[in-house]
Amino acid sequence: MSRARVTLSDLARELQLSTCTVSKILNRSFAGASYSAETIRRVEACARKRGYAANAQARSLRLRRTMMVGFLLPSARVATFGALTDQLELELRQHGYQLLISHSRNDPEAEPGLVSSLIGRGIDALIWIPSRDRVEPKEVGLKPAFPVVILDRPECTPEVPFVATDNRVASRQLAERIAALGHRRVVVFNAPEGDRSLMERCDGLRDTFGDRLTVVNLPHRAEAAREAVGRLAGKGKKTAQPTVLVALSEPLAIGAIAGLRDHGLRIPEDFSFAAFDDFPLAAHWSPRLTAVRQDIGALARESVALLLRRIAAPGDRFADVRVGAEIRWRESVQAVATPATLHNSKKSASKTLSTCQAPLAGGEFTPL
Repeated sequence: MSRARVTLSDLARELQLSTCTVSKILNRSFAGASYSAETIRRVEACARKRGYAANAQARSLRLRRTMMVGFLLPSARVATFGALTDQLELELRQHGYQLLISHSRNDPEAEPGLVSSLIGRGIDALIWIPSRDRVEPKEVGLKPAFPVVILDRPECTPEVPFVATDNRVASRQLAERIAALGHRRVVVFNAPEGDRSLMERCDGLRDTFGDRLTVVNLPHRAEAAREAVGRLAGKGKKTAQPTVLVALSEPLAIGAIAGLRDHGLRIPEDFSFAAFDDFPLAAHWSPRLTAVRQDIGALARESVALLLRRIAAPGDRFADVRVGAEIRWRESVQAVATPATLHNSKKSASKTLSTCQAPLAGGEFTPL
């Protein structure tokens, strides 16, 4: 015979508290109420001991909410997105919400159906990392009052507030430090299609290096970056060549590193190297890689705080939020070699990146 379900009334009777008090404590709904730490401990301990499980359906009917938040992102395989998913789940759990996750796999055409599916499952709100650089909420079936926060994709639409890293400031700081080490020309691997964060990162580098920055636009895949190194490596002019390679995302960085290795180019002897996103490999590579580290915890906290405000006041307009980043300076970026050093390492220097398809004196091109 199955054991009868333990109810809030059962717990309240055993604890000699009101059902309302027990419910508020277990639901972490402390608004307008104050309970001692000991009372909270007693209620939670009793619930665990008795095996109490909240009736989600009853709670949804009572609150007119499912207490579920949808999270639509390109892919959790990228370390940054995986870390964001983890932190968002922790933040939402503190407010009684669960996270329902869906992946667009960087396919803008799939997003309307995925948004519709999440809404059909009764989510109360949506956190969205779009796979497109412009977003029209109506086109994906979002009503104006539905609570949505765009994460990591700034300036997609004026209709929905966003939370994003201050990408341009961070990459400008990276560029200024690189320039201070004597580097004058930089080649950057970028994947701008659908990703406004990467556009901002590129703009920050351009703020410092101007037309001395060479931008290589690629599909957002590691293999594309790996192939791009091959297309750029080879014989060419030995003057006015870049001395630094910057990859603007984790996939581009991993591909670029593989490409440099394929062609026998060393970091930092042949090229200094830096990346945006301090992915796990960066601190363990040899040499360790200089990388811009986004504040994942702050991005998650700000996103959840903004989303809760939108849930509470769906018709109001809210300001966008920018989060600062920090640069982890490591051995992969070194001061530019002196003329004497360059003379002594002429053979090595001849292997530096040069152009096969376009001059590396600045500008923008797509090598694929």
